[in-house]
Amino acid sequence: MKKKVDWQIDFNKFVEKNFDKPFVWGKWDCCLFSDACIKAITGESLIPKQLVWSDEKSAIQAITGYGKTLKNSISKAAKKKKLQKVDINYLQKGDLVVIDNNGQVCGIYDGSKTIGPNDMGIAAISGSKILSAWRINE
Repeated sequence: MKKKVDWQIDFNKFVEKNFDKPFVWGKWDCCLFSDACIKAITGESLIPKQLVWSDEKSAIQAITGYGKTLKNSISKAAKKKKLQKVDINYLQKGDLVVIDNNGQVCGIYDGSKTIGPNDMGIAAISGSKILSAWRINE
C-alpha cells in the first residue's frame, strides 16, 4: 500500500467532504472512517473484505474474531498491507492510530491531533492515550 502522489490534497478534501458526517455504527464508525481516509489517500482499503458489521455488537464480534482487540486487528491488517509501525513520538499527517479513549478506538493523525467521527461529524479525539500507530508508505 502506497500513498498517492497528491495524497495530502486528497486527505484535506476527504476531511472537508466528510466534516459534518455523523457517527453511525457499520456505516461511519471509527474503523470505517479511518479506512475511508486511507482509501482516499491510497486508493486501497485496509479492512479485509470479510469483516462487516452493522451495529456495536457485530463490530465487537468482527474485531474479536479477527484479532481479539482493535489494536491487534489493525496491526494484523496493517502487516498484511505492509504499513510500517511508527513510534508514537514521531507521528505524521496521515498516520493510522489506535487510542485508548475509555476503550480502544482508531483514527487518523492530521498533523497535530487524532481525528475521527462523532455524533456531530469529524472531531479531534482528545484526552486519549495513543497505543499504536502505523504509516502508509510514500
